[in-house]
Amino acid sequence: MKIDHNNKGQVTIFIVLALIVVVGFAIVFLLINPPEVRVVDQNNPQGYIESCTREATEEAIDLLSKRGGDINPRGSVSYEGESITYLCYNERFYESCVNQRPLLVEHIEEEITNHITPIVADCFFNLRKDLETRYEIEESEMIITTRLNSGQISVKIDKNFKTVRRGEVRDYNNFRMNLVHPMYQFAKISTDIVNQEITFCNFDELGHNILHQQYNIEKFITGNSDIIYSIKDLETEEDFVFALRSCTLPAGF
Repeated sequence: MKIDHNNKGQVTIFIVLALIVVVGFAIVFLLINPPEVRVVDQNNPQGYIESCTREATEEAIDLLSKRGGDINPRGSVSYEGESITYLCYNERFYESCVNQRPLLVEHIEEEITNHITPIVADCFFNLRKDLETRYEIEESEMIITTRLNSGQISVKIDKNFKTVRRGEVRDYNNFRMNLVHPMYQFAKISTDIVNQEITFCNFDELGHNILHQQYNIEKFITGNSDIIYSIKDLETEEDFVFALRSCTLPAGF
């Protein structure tokens, strides 16, 4: 049997070239989109936990803003690829809606806390894992409290984290994170919209935009008579979307 060494050599060259191309693309991709690496600074555990908490909170806010105040919407309408929560709902004709989130500020605070708690717990686990090769670690249970305030979101982490080495004790127990965001205002405006829809079966978004020029409110009525409200903060470019169904009319009216 005669082996064509030229063909075999050509195949080998093509394989090598293909590998070079693949490796080249991988290197370019990593240079453009480098993997995120969170470095633990053993002298600044508070900074590490604050950074972790900020990222988790921003993730929660992104989900809440486009889903109507729920991380995992319960009672929602599908709109532009997202499930958007009904903040006010009534399926009966002619009747105004019933407020589904009468304590919207408190509800959003709880949603954020529930979302970030396991993430922050993982960050403390990673912090301990990194430091325990050089320190003795003592830590307490963790309690997270989230508060929406005007213009910002505050997260407080009640937890004691202590490092001990050669008689030197470092005690960390003041973990806080403040994030600039208009979520509090969004919740208040959304509540005002819901209350007016309940009372008048309408909300004057144009009048509100004239009186409060920092915000732009848009209303869209779907083919199924669901109303989608979008609130935009023109200074921060942040927005909030929610749905309601109220005072619907039968087909033909």
